[in-house]
Amino acid sequence: MPDQTAKFARFKALHAGPGAFVIPNPWDASSARLLASLGFEALANT
Repeated sequence: MPDQTAKFARFKALHAGPGAFVIPNPWDASSARLLASLGFEALANT
């Protein structure tokens, strides 16, 4: 598992990539798995 610094660098890189950075906010574990399978690299939570 990457350390906190590596996680930060990866998340920051998502913001610098081409195009819009879209981060969905799933309501439950099932929708989170679905969104991850659709290719979203990050998911929000509340």
